[in-house]
Amino acid sequence: MRMFQSLPSYIGGKRKLLGTIFRNLPGPEIAPTFVDPFLGGGAVSLLAKARGHRVLCNDVAERSFIVGKALIENHQGKLTHADLVKLSLSTEVKGYAESQLSPHVFPVDHAAHLDCCLHNAQHLQGAKRWLAKLLIVKYALRLRPMGNFGARKIMLQVAGGEWEDMNVNYVRDLVNRGLPRHPIRLAEKLLPQINSGVFSNGQQNQAHRADVLEFLGKVEGDVCYLDPPYAGTQSYEHALKPLDELLYGGPIKITPNPYSIRPPTETHPPLFEAASH
Repeated sequence: MRMFQSLPSYIGGKRKLLGTIFRNLPGPEIAPTFVDPFLGGGAVSLLAKARGHRVLCNDVAERSFIVGKALIENHQGKLTHADLVKLSLSTEVKGYAESQLSPHVFPVDHAAHLDCCLHNAQHLQGAKRWLAKLLIVKYALRLRPMGNFGARKIMLQVAGGEWEDMNVNYVRDLVNRGLPRHPIRLAEKLLPQINSGVFSNGQQNQAHRADVLEFLGKVEGDVCYLDPPYAGTQSYEHALKPLDELLYGGPIKITPNPYSIRPPTETHPPLFEAASH
């Protein structure tokens, strides 16, 4: 479905599993309210919204909360090319991306553009501000080779123009992602993708950013989809740290997610208890 183009490509996304996930779930006529305490990349909540459920979603991560505000809670606001121009207006302030995340994470010109967009997004109102932040998230992920924030040697080779020394598959991937393009052109390519995820389902959907147990304790629903990070796998906090720092505008001290480091026998019973209602 075209609407899924609006979502960021996060590690562990569930787009390919949606048929399996929803096959045995009741529809909105039986279960009107769908609760998603671990929003993540947003695919499950977006399909629940498209099915007609009232969606109450939550995630403690800013990157995921942005998806919730821009696409799940928002029902009509879209970004225009005029908004894109406003976002791209240069500022005199040298931001965190250009000063600390380039050229090893982002190319200098794209890093400067990300800083401009982040600064100017604060001047947009309502849903457009969240859509602008979603554009920044998708833009940042688009710049990374194979979507990997760890491949820093490659980015330094790009900065030095050492294309001949790079693996041809990485070069092809970077070209397909639009890295050699002017920043405005890359943002223009992402604009219709983001807008494709904006629609109304006639419900008052909500996005929250809270501790999951706190969130579960204050909402009511008919279906609760629990999909916490998997124990023993790579944590999102480490894998996506440069993106989180970009959004925060500074360095972040990583706090390990208990669902990533503790066994399910410890973490899941409190979840089930909190969702018992």
